[in-house]
Amino acid sequence: MKQPASLTRALPSLLAATLLLLAKPALAAIDAIEMSLDELLKVKIISTPKFAENPDQIPSVVSVLTAEDIRLYGWRNLGDALRTLQGFNVTDDATYGYAGVRGISAPGDYRPRLQMLIDGMLVNENIYASSPVDSAFPLDIGLIERIEIIRGPSASIYGGDAMFGVINIVTRHGQSINGSEIGLSFGSGAERRLRATWGGQVGGADVLVSATGFDANGRTRSVNDVTGDGSSQRIHGIGGEDGNQLFVKVRGSDWSAAFIHADRDRAAPHGSYGTIPNDSGHVESDHYDLFQLARNWKLDAWNTLEQRFNVGAYGYDGRFPYDYSAALPPDPRVINIDKARGNWWGIENRLINTAWSGQRLTLGFEYKANTRQDQRNIDRGYGCYGYGPAACLDDRQQNKQFTLIAQDEIQIGASSLLTVGISHNRQEGYRPFWSPRLGFVHDADNWGLFKALYGTAFRAPSVYERAYITPGLAYGNPDLRPEKMRSFELSWEKRFSPQSRLTATVYHFDIERMVTVDNTGLAVNGSPIRANGLEVEYERQWSNGSRLRTGYSVQYAADQTQRLDNSPRHMAKLNLAVPAGLPGLMAGIEGQWIAARLGNVGSESLAPYGLANFNLRYAPASSQWELGLSIYNLFDRRYSDPVAVDDLLPVTRWQLPQQGRSAALRTILHF
Repeated sequence: MKQPASLTRALPSLLAATLLLLAKPALAAIDAIEMSLDELLKVKIISTPKFAENPDQIPSVVSVLTAEDIRLYGWRNLGDALRTLQGFNVTDDATYGYAGVRGISAPGDYRPRLQMLIDGMLVNENIYASSPVDSAFPLDIGLIERIEIIRGPSASIYGGDAMFGVINIVTRHGQSINGSEIGLSFGSGAERRLRATWGGQVGGADVLVSATGFDANGRTRSVNDVTGDGSSQRIHGIGGEDGNQLFVKVRGSDWSAAFIHADRDRAAPHGSYGTIPNDSGHVESDHYDLFQLARNWKLDAWNTLEQRFNVGAYGYDGRFPYDYSAALPPDPRVINIDKARGNWWGIENRLINTAWSGQRLTLGFEYKANTRQDQRNIDRGYGCYGYGPAACLDDRQQNKQFTLIAQDEIQIGASSLLTVGISHNRQEGYRPFWSPRLGFVHDADNWGLFKALYGTAFRAPSVYERAYITPGLAYGNPDLRPEKMRSFELSWEKRFSPQSRLTATVYHFDIERMVTVDNTGLAVNGSPIRANGLEVEYERQWSNGSRLRTGYSVQYAADQTQRLDNSPRHMAKLNLAVPAGLPGLMAGIEGQWIAARLGNVGSESLAPYGLANFNLRYAPASSQWELGLSIYNLFDRRYSDPVAVDDLLPVTRWQLPQQGRSAALRTILHF
């Protein structure tokens, strides 16, 4: 049985890597974001080889979170960052943390309908099409330079997974580190993390190499749905995990290459799906290997060709302990093994032409070959217990995807930009799909910046949704059809100074054939969904380093009968960082209020809750080190998240208590 291991297993290799990093002396370079808000918002986003644009010219609302934000507020992972943004709702079911947006966040639905990128490299895997935002995300948050979030349908440029937008993680460059860097953190639940990073110039290329190891014993929570008699049982080790990550990035003047490897084992002792509670053998593991090679060709004064080649591999291993003592007295504990393996490779080509005055034309095509999409489920030693010696599931699939892209950005006068785009998508097993996109941006000077976007997008069912069919659990449905979305949004942005801006957005979208689960547990195309919402956000920076981001969102997403589960009507967010008296000492304060949410297919309701987080960061200007102390859920607020309905427990589980107060201490050392 595999259990969360101690960090000591990873320490020898990490310490060896650290010694190698320190062998080459270099000047320390501490990252700092000294741009004004106006300058930051004009940074070209979506790094090469994806589509680089000025956020002002994108007919969508754009948010940019920086490395400075990460350190000021003590964010531990991508989910911590996203939950501070308007419209985002991050849920934790004690196995994964996953992000929902604009009211679409079904419990247990790990597919975010967002395209997740690291330096333009796709992270969404090809079995579940998921991208977790907790520690299973394959990149250490300490390597992030900024997080770019583009809201709204972007299928005409980025593909079918971009129904609600694109999140691109831009990583740090070797020169920004210019030497060696060690990151250490210790937190509640015996959580430990060590990162060793080196960055600099090698033979004229910018190089960054980083290795991370982490583990945690987990925390104890009381749950009342595993005994069947109404009493609570204390579950130990929730959140226990161990893992490692490796990131290598090399960049030349017109090319780049990157490699990511990540493993995480997460203990899941909370008795989900009828497993034995408090059994440390219930472990679920995720493995990523991602590689990308990109090149920009300047063909002439008007034409640039962007090319990319990528290869990916994903693996999932679940070990589920069950008590079969009633039928197997000599051997009551049976381990069910659930495995998934995915491999893919793809190429992208984009030609950007500016030969016509006032226009930028983009033509491109993408090809992706999913060479392996395997799923297997078996009871160790019993085949498929109660059904025979063969495995419960042994499914092997492959498919290909092909996309043509065209987009034209047309300058209209000195203050307006019209964007017209369309993509043609072909995926084996489905009819071709067209995704048009029409956007308009107008700069009304003192009246602000106005944007309008109409777009369509699609989402093909994942292999898991189509093919996960086992005796007694007919979840998969080969007859599923792709989801289809139509969206319209209007936004207004007013900059009162280079250091402040106010943004307001109203939107409406419809989703047809959204994949859901019926009352038998079968994946089906559900009834149409309609949603409306308003998002308001204000940002401000001050010369003394203080910064503020606050906002409010109201949203309503429902099918033909009722509001959707885990879809709060109202959310309010606050992030404030201020000097704390000593030079180099900053205090970061976060507040989040989430309105009531439905669960258990609309039959239950969870009370609203508010959270506060507090972070102190001490980074003296002339020092090669910094310290951070974070307290999460400062007032120890007790609340629960809706989770996928689980009828295999003595009492139906539809909610799970969340973590109380916790703390973390971290340091970063530069050499």
